Amino acid sequence: MQPVAATAAADRYQRALIAHRSGKLQQARVLYREILQAHPDDPDALHQLGVIAVQSGDPVGGMELIEQSLRAKPGQAEAYSSLGNALRELKKPDEALACYERALELDPQHASALNNRGSALLDLGRLQEALESYERALQLRPNHIGTLVNHGNTQLRLGQPAEALRSYEQAIRLRPDFEPALRGHSRTLFGMGRLLEALTSVDRYLLFYPNDAEAHNRRGLLLSDLLRVPEAIQSFERAIQLNPGLVAAHFHRAVTLSVQGWNAEAIDSYDRVLRLDPECPWAFGGRAHLKMMQCDWGEWQQQLEQLEIQIAQDKPVISPLALCSLSDSASLQHQCARKFTETCFPPVPAPLWTGERYTHERIRVAYISADFRTHPVSYLLTGVLERHDRRRFEITALSLRPPEESVTGKRIREAVDRFVDVSLQPDTDVAESIRQLRIDILVDLQGYTLWNRAAILAHRAAPLQVNYLGFPSTMGAGYMDYIVADEEVIPVGAEGAYTEQVVRLPRCYLPFDDRQPISERVPTRAQAGLPAHGLVFCAFNNHYKITPVVFDVWMSLLRSIPGSVLWLRSAGTAPTANLRREAGARGVASERLVFADQVALLADHLARLRLADLFLDTLPYNAHATAAHALWAGVPVLSCRGSAFASRVGASLLRATGLDDLIAEDLAQYEALAMRLAASPQALAAARTRLARNRSSCPLFDTQRYTEALESAYVSMWEGTQAGAAPRSFAVAPSR
Repeated sequence: MQPVAATAAADRYQRALIAHRSGKLQQARVLYREILQAHPDDPDALHQLGVIAVQSGDPVGGMELIEQSLRAKPGQAEAYSSLGNALRELKKPDEALACYERALELDPQHASALNNRGSALLDLGRLQEALESYERALQLRPNHIGTLVNHGNTQLRLGQPAEALRSYEQAIRLRPDFEPALRGHSRTLFGMGRLLEALTSVDRYLLFYPNDAEAHNRRGLLLSDLLRVPEAIQSFERAIQLNPGLVAAHFHRAVTLSVQGWNAEAIDSYDRVLRLDPECPWAFGGRAHLKMMQCDWGEWQQQLEQLEIQIAQDKPVISPLALCSLSDSASLQHQCARKFTETCFPPVPAPLWTGERYTHERIRVAYISADFRTHPVSYLLTGVLERHDRRRFEITALSLRPPEESVTGKRIREAVDRFVDVSLQPDTDVAESIRQLRIDILVDLQGYTLWNRAAILAHRAAPLQVNYLGFPSTMGAGYMDYIVADEEVIPVGAEGAYTEQVVRLPRCYLPFDDRQPISERVPTRAQAGLPAHGLVFCAFNNHYKITPVVFDVWMSLLRSIPGSVLWLRSAGTAPTANLRREAGARGVASERLVFADQVALLADHLARLRLADLFLDTLPYNAHATAAHALWAGVPVLSCRGSAFASRVGASLLRATGLDDLIAEDLAQYEALAMRLAASPQALAAARTRLARNRSSCPLFDTQRYTEALESAYVSMWEGTQAGAAPRSFAVAPSR
């Protein structure tokens, strides 16, 4: 047939094109069909009707119409490009690519075919070829916003975020409300860790698209990372309001609420997540951990069994830190950590340190932490930082949170050669700074605890990376070379449950600050809220470490020792009520649980600790700094030795203070030892006397000797790297 020539038909075709380009597909469809009624083989109308079919979700019908058009008029480059689009919709990228190639044979200057060819190559994973195709299209149409966004998306996938940003920004300059460009821009900045710029970008996006739930969720994540937690929660709630089924927003709301300590509300969010998606990664474990935070044990056994099953199935179910309070299996913790690292903090493809050997006058050690402030990690480590031998070591502190104006924060800043606040720097920039500083040993004090930024470690910016102090388990990451331990917390032969090589310090891995003061004024029992008479058991551990089986033992002790009380750290309303209810269910009057008020200064807390008769440790997650402080205050600690690192710390501390006889091998022995001490004032007094006698000479409180041992470990690590040797497990010999 002849092409449409009549004026009326030509006019109808132009009106159809205008409607089509305006998105009025039904109107355009009617006009194209009217043309075909008069001219059934009109190639242009067949082609465009096929395009509409593809756009309307019918790629098969669209292909048939476009193929009819090509039979009517072979050699249409545009029709071949449209046929490729239909094949892409049908997930046939190879056939689509062949169509685009045919279009370009017919018209090498066909910019749309070049753009679409790039998309097909992208579908096939041929990223560099896709990028080149988009670049050829942009040479023909430099200001085509769709191609610019495709170009940016491909650059991003090729690991070129800065170049991707330029593509998105060019598209935004051409059309400030172009949704794909705005979205790509904010997401790229977020991925680069340029949080403030990303927040500005997502806010600009929301000016044009205020009802985009995904964008509000992304804004919440940014605010959370910027430590603006209440605002983050508001953004997540706005996302949920717009899309009640958005699982990610419910999940992030739960996580952020838990950071604020609003655990009941967080549990409710986790419940919604699991109703919407029972397989949502980390949700089940996050909820289980919050239940422990609330001392809500109604599902404890079922949760534990389910966690063990899912971890064994290699599912992303719980964070490694949360698992420490639920399971004593080092192998299970290892498997959990490996999955967590693989999912959340995989190694970057191109590590920053590539094997160079540094030569410095002093070994450069950098400690990285969010806890250079009023925090147990700093309470323990500050004395070591102050005693580092500056003739041999150059010490840097990289702070993941802004500096704190506290006594501890000030001591740390004065103790190091360089204190750098990296709280607002992107992970990549922090890693690059570490590389530029040519740090020899990067010591991570965070592990997978709150505010960690393990993504920095994943860049492998230093020759040696060490897991130390803050996290009592393996990180399951190949980019971590060593874990600092001792022969108690990781016995010889247990190395298989740790990805890191094991460095064993002599005596005890845990540092202590022997300059930590204790207030001279000890409060009276009445001032501390304790009864005038009766034995005082204390357990100042975090509440999530209290398990129902350990609580059973504690309540058995209270039933057996008339007038005794259990002195616990202060808790919120729900944990307090739950613990009192659990005590009543075990035949113990709720008032025999005494909750200590918070005090501002550690020195005052240590002074009041002296009112306690015996510190009762938890299992499977022992006390760490809490137990060390009890011992420093002169209070004997009773601990039960478990299997994993976290459940052997109490034993390590007791061995380092000469109180080995207060280590139990199981909970039955733990209860029997507690009963013996409680029933014999002489035995309890003897333990206190022994602790007091050992206090000035025991390894746990010898900060200088500990620092020398840690430095010896650093030297051995460094010497191995200098010699080109791979990291290996070793033990540091006692210095004296």
